[in-house]
Amino acid sequence: MTSVKAVLTADIVNSSLIDRKQLDNLLSALKDELKRVRAKNDFYRGDSFHVLYEAEHALALSLRLRTIAKFGIWQDEKESIDIRIAIGIGSVQEPFKDMATANGEAFMLSGRELDLLNKSSARLALRCMDKKIDAGLEGLALLADLLVQKMSPKQSEAVAELLLGATQMEAAKKLGKSQSTINKLARAANWGELDKAIQIYRKLVLLFTE
Repeated sequence: MTSVKAVLTADIVNSSLIDRKQLDNLLSALKDELKRVRAKNDFYRGDSFHVLYEAEHALALSLRLRTIAKFGIWQDEKESIDIRIAIGIGSVQEPFKDMATANGEAFMLSGRELDLLNKSSARLALRCMDKKIDAGLEGLALLADLLVQKMSPKQSEAVAELLLGATQMEAAKKLGKSQSTINKLARAANWGELDKAIQIYRKLVLLFTE
């Protein structure tokens, strides 16, 4: 059966800077998040992974994974621990035995784009097979990546909660901070612009998948 899905191909940036225990803690946090959203995933090579997920929500999930990585106790003092993620949106042949041998446009696009990311300073790519929609996705990836790369650990922690749909008050209660602090962190992280980018992404994906 063929369906339109998103495939995330990713690797952890600067993973060699943290010790094995901290890396295991980060991997565990990422796996817990993927389990929470019931996304099929496959981790390999110690710091890389594939994810199969609903196309409409793939960008939000990717940003959530990156913000989790950016605020955790595994952060290095000199270099930011981040995740490089390439999202391919397209057909996927299901069922399949494992993601390493799975077929479909989404897998092809995602793998190709991660190779290109490895040769640049960018850490997010969005691609689909529709050229008109693809141009819009490319622009959204540039904006979202710029905003996330600039986030501090504290800003990332706040945004990680807001990405779940939490209000600032709910995020404040969970993180043990005041609502005004969350508001300041969200504004400094340009959360409003990032949220708009996510909404525009969803509209574009719906055009592609309808």
